[in-house]
Amino acid sequence: PNISVRVNCDYFAQREAGKLPKYGMLVYTGPIDSYFSQCGMPKLEYRSLHFEESYVEEPDEGFFQEAMVVNYPAANVPFTRIVEYKHMGNQTDAVKNGAVKGSLIAKETSSDVGEPYYPVPNKKNQDLYEKYRELAEKESEVCFVGRLASYKYFNMDQAILNALEIYDSLKETGKLQPKRRPEDFGPGDGPK
Repeated sequence: PNISVRVNCDYFAQREAGKLPKYGMLVYTGPIDSYFSQCGMPKLEYRSLHFEESYVEEPDEGFFQEAMVVNYPAANVPFTRIVEYKHMGNQTDAVKNGAVKGSLIAKETSSDVGEPYYPVPNKKNQDLYEKYRELAEKESEVCFVGRLASYKYFNMDQAILNALEIYDSLKETGKLQPKRRPEDFGPGDGPK
């Protein structure tokens, strides 16, 4: 096949053991500082999320809230948003017809520990990212793509545009590479 996909494996352990498949181009979407961890440079800071799920037996009108995602930006609220999965498309007929009375919700809380979700944008981290970016530009067989590899909060439309432009670059130049730097996409609306 032209594309090898591996899931549920540790890329770095596979790389260390020499078990990666041969590739002409690696698309890397993980944290850029993890990719270069062997260089001994400091780690970048990330925000993570903690999800507390609960089942609401019989919410009024069949739903816990009016929309799938409701944000709670107030300082006195201990979570940042609530997601109600019942609002998602492709639900079973039982859900669509109201036969399922309960609803599963998840309260999201921001954290500085856990799996990285968002970059922490400040001068110290941006200066450090620039050092990582310089290393990344020397990796001719690796394309660093996405929020964690670019150390940039992308809105969904920006993330899709970034991926499409990388593909356009492949068609135009034969190289899988970004057409522009992450900061050229604008600020996004993520954590400031």
